[in-house]
Amino acid sequence: MAQAAASICEICTAGPGEHYCQQCDQLFCGSCKLSHLRMKISKNHTFLSGPNINKEEKPYCTEHEEMFLFYCSDCDTPVCRICSVDNHSRHLMTDLTKSTEKLRSELVENIESKVTKSRQNVNKIENYTKAYREEVKAVIRTITEEEFTGRN
Repeated sequence: MAQAAASICEICTAGPGEHYCQQCDQLFCGSCKLSHLRMKISKNHTFLSGPNINKEEKPYCTEHEEMFLFYCSDCDTPVCRICSVDNHSRHLMTDLTKSTEKLRSELVENIESKVTKSRQNVNKIENYTKAYREEVKAVIRTITEEEFTGRN
């Protein structure tokens, strides 16, 4: 089976394209990404990083064909520049990247809490099971002893 060619940096063409600038629609290597973020015009650009970047998956507003830039806390939805003015002008808005990071950290915290609770429940079940088995053994011992003492 053929493998897809590895993505390369679209700026220097020397490094691997591991960072995708959502505003510029370009792949960057780590070094070019740092340079890009140092420039005044692109210092607030947001990147997707990792080996499985899909440049075709873009968070676009279907109504305006614009990329989402903000998160409307009142409506619990991402919005583009035009929607932020037209439909959400008096709503509480935050930067989409910051909102995503906040939601991600809350999700991680929630998952860790559930994992901890699940481990505690498993430990309780194991302890109850152990106690139950000991009780069963004691009952079997009692029955066995009564059987032997009753026959003699």
